[in-house]
Amino acid sequence: MKKFLTLICLSALALFTYSQTQNPLYLEYIQKYRDLAIEQQRKHRVPAAITMAQGILESAAGTSELATKANNHFGIKCTSDWEGKTYTYDDDRPNECFRSYGDATYSYEDHSLFLLRKRYESLFALPIGDYKAWAYGLKNCGYATDPKYPEKLINLIELYNLQALTLDKDLQAAGFVKESDTTWTNTPQQQDVITHAAQGSINDYVYPPLEDLTLYNDHPSGYRNGVRYVIASPGETYASLAYYLNMHEKTLRKYNDALDTRDLRAGDMVYIYPKKNKAARKYSYYYFRPGDTAWEIAQKYGIKLKSLYKLNGIPYGTELKTQQRLLLR
Repeated sequence: MKKFLTLICLSALALFTYSQTQNPLYLEYIQKYRDLAIEQQRKHRVPAAITMAQGILESAAGTSELATKANNHFGIKCTSDWEGKTYTYDDDRPNECFRSYGDATYSYEDHSLFLLRKRYESLFALPIGDYKAWAYGLKNCGYATDPKYPEKLINLIELYNLQALTLDKDLQAAGFVKESDTTWTNTPQQQDVITHAAQGSINDYVYPPLEDLTLYNDHPSGYRNGVRYVIASPGETYASLAYYLNMHEKTLRKYNDALDTRDLRAGDMVYIYPKKNKAARKYSYYYFRPGDTAWEIAQKYGIKLKSLYKLNGIPYGTELKTQQRLLLR
């Protein structure tokens, strides 16, 4: 029995060791494209370790159909502003449009430019050598849908020592990175910091300019969370606006969580139908910031104020704290 157990343990150890063995194909890919990854860090401050790990993962080390047929090493799809060549490929849906490049060099350059969009700007507030923060940040900013995406990148970076690319001696000598830029503590609190940064750039409603709104009873009007609102004019009150909209003041105040003595201000969004019990699907949470009020957040996302408190298990009317994470749905 003891020999049998020993044999099982040795077999498990051998399997684990094998699973951690470096893939020659990956090593060849790293050697071939390492200089491109380092150059992207020099030009655009995208960590070379992250670029290389994503290249390996997204292109199957250069062997995927997108990499071999379209020189697309990062799985970047077409966007409305893309004017280059395209390649049709079945991914999440049939016949999706992907970017096509004349050479892998352009794929690496376009990957960096893609990350320089507003959606990913929170990443560039992270230490350039903090590959774990970048890996989790990419996932939180929406780069990939795979829940294990950060762990896969981190595993590649550690197994193949890709951090050596980020800490390239020439980059260090030129001041592009310091070894002190590598701190990371994988705790829920630290994860929340990264999530918060990502949320700040992609999960926040932006008020549309007035010229983009339609008119409703001579008021600029739009929809938020599927509920119609109008913009209050200077000098208007809930009473005067209700009269103008042929509604009862109490009804209008109820729709806007303003049954107290709250005054109407010029520019306020005023809902003319009941708000929802939760936010739109893509707005999952919000971090309470200095100067915020619970009422303003409820208005901003088209949620009933009592529902906002209920979603978070907070007694109605409780004063909220800065950096407190609020569920919106």
